[in-house]
Amino acid sequence: MASYFRRKDSPYYWIRFQQPDGTWGQRSSKVRCDEKAALRKIHQMVADDTSAEESHSNEGAMALFDRWVPGWINYRYTNLGTRGRRKTSWAHLSMFLKMRRISHPQELTYGHCHDYAQWRTSAAEAAKDGRRAARMSTALTEIKGLGAIMQEAVRRGWSLANPCHKMGIEKNEPKEKRAISRDEENIIFAKLRAMPKKRSWMADAFLVGMRQGCRISEVAVPLEQVDTKAMTILFKVKGGKFHAAPLHKDLLPLVARARKEKRGKLVELPAGASSLFIEFFKSLGMDLCFHCTRVTVVTRLCEAGFSESQTMAYVGHSSSLVHALYRKMRPVAVAALGDVL
Repeated sequence: MASYFRRKDSPYYWIRFQQPDGTWGQRSSKVRCDEKAALRKIHQMVADDTSAEESHSNEGAMALFDRWVPGWINYRYTNLGTRGRRKTSWAHLSMFLKMRRISHPQELTYGHCHDYAQWRTSAAEAAKDGRRAARMSTALTEIKGLGAIMQEAVRRGWSLANPCHKMGIEKNEPKEKRAISRDEENIIFAKLRAMPKKRSWMADAFLVGMRQGCRISEVAVPLEQVDTKAMTILFKVKGGKFHAAPLHKDLLPLVARARKEKRGKLVELPAGASSLFIEFFKSLGMDLCFHCTRVTVVTRLCEAGFSESQTMAYVGHSSSLVHALYRKMRPVAVAALGDVL
């Protein structure tokens, strides 16, 4: 049961309370002892803490984050890609919560959410913890995931409110991806093909990306979804939907090799494949990422005179990317029309 007491070195009443894990803690009530109606306020605060203690006691250990969140993520997110991203986010979130000694949903505050955004994006904090600092957009995406967790806690009666709602932090503008030049493509292929066998998947993935315009996760397409007779390849794209694309002839040797090696997928991607590509491009002095292969395919189709609808049919329904590139290309393509005016 919570209680209050006075300290000789403080003008405030202090509260002693039981934490969700059963240990006892104390904090300043911020209610001055000489304040008007101080006793009424402190008695109300003690009653609120006692009520919270009873709630924790009734729920037992069930409400503690570590006891239910991992299992909840597994059944809440049926899409394997989404589930994997949520698990990665929770790995960072749980590290922060443990560092701040937050084990129960009732302990999480609006201030903690803002603290997380700063902690996650700070290079100095990341160096101390042996991790990489994230962009603000990544931190906000992870807080959004924490918001979903907290909303579930609210539904289960383990928290009165969701402190992650409407935090008012703006995302960084994403850096615009650029197309890869022909010269850069040749250099990249030469470097990738010279890499050790354990990195051979990179050359395969880059080839698929440069010929199909797919996302990095999509290069790991199951081999049964590649039809060399009909020359089609069936990608599972965003939202769990499928996109049937024409199979580029340059991929036929890769398909044959993958089948000979009895792979389950066209390209077997390791964990952190996207980051490994970024590191590789940096080693070449190129400001690229794997998604630049998709931008390159759309750009080249656009420059070759293919329509937006044809390009979208080839790379899948990526209207925002396709429309943005076509809007940029059109002024150049029709510049000569001004000569007749």
